[in-house]
Amino acid sequence: MNKVRRRFDFFIDDMAKAIEKILIYTEGKSYKDFVTDSMMRDAVIRNFEIVGESVKHVPYKFQRKYKQIPWQHMFSMRNFIVHEYFDIDDEILWEIIRVDLRKNHADLVEILRNASFDYIFKRK
Repeated sequence: MNKVRRRFDFFIDDMAKAIEKILIYTEGKSYKDFVTDSMMRDAVIRNFEIVGESVKHVPYKFQRKYKQIPWQHMFSMRNFIVHEYFDIDDEILWEIIRVDLRKNHADLVEILRNASFDYIFKRK
């Protein structure tokens, strides 16, 4: 199978879209709704995985430039969810959703709108 390389700005877009889905799925919901609705919980967890997996494809140099994004935390969350799926703390996920995700989403959208990706893609 031939692997296709994607530009990393596409992965940043994936992150923004996955966070937006989490926010949509949980809008107007309570913590009790979250822990009792297995379909919503599974969808949210899957989108957290996408966010964290996408971080791996964003160059470290770019991550350092945009420190307002908690890149390493997002990646670590993905690893925990994937490898410790049986021990996910729903309260922590809910707190992240309620406290951090709106700002993370806004920051990613701002980066996509205003960052110059050209210098990274120029061939020498």
